Amino acid sequence: MSDTEIKIRAARPKDAAAIGRLSAQLNEVVGCSTEHCTPQGIKTSLFQHDTSFHVLVAEKDEVPVGYAVWHAYYDSGHGGAGAWLAEVCVGAEGRGEGTGRALFEAVVEDVKASPATFMMWTSSETDAADGLYRSSGAEEVSVQRWTLHGLEGEDEGG
Repeated sequence: MSDTEIKIRAARPKDAAAIGRLSAQLNEVVGCSTEHCTPQGIKTSLFQHDTSFHVLVAEKDEVPVGYAVWHAYYDSGHGGAGAWLAEVCVGAEGRGEGTGRALFEAVVEDVKASPATFMMWTSSETDAADGLYRSSGAEEVSVQRWTLHGLEGEDEGG
């Protein structure tokens, strides 16, 4: 464990490049495409189009080393408002130092301050992620993951 303290704060649009870099690192680890991990795409998606995203950044020596994203949603199975943890990402320079746990705990505190009464997520099934989630008291639920691509709107006039 490093002597450097991990600090968690709300992300800002100027963090888009760092979030893109960290996102690309995560996608490489889990075998996903990195083509969408661009600063402009992240800035547009997380900070301009939809203000319902809650984005936290973990810093070490004032350099972003991780981030987490969650948003509110409704689930009839739980009878109300919930939180969907979209991602907890820790870059190579922040791994093994408690960064993932710090981000996850910050998200839980954030969610507790919202109307949500539960939180759900999927995991990339890495050993570190599984260990963190099990130790938090979360229960594993089997699901099928589905993806539908190509939902971008058509250009004007086209």
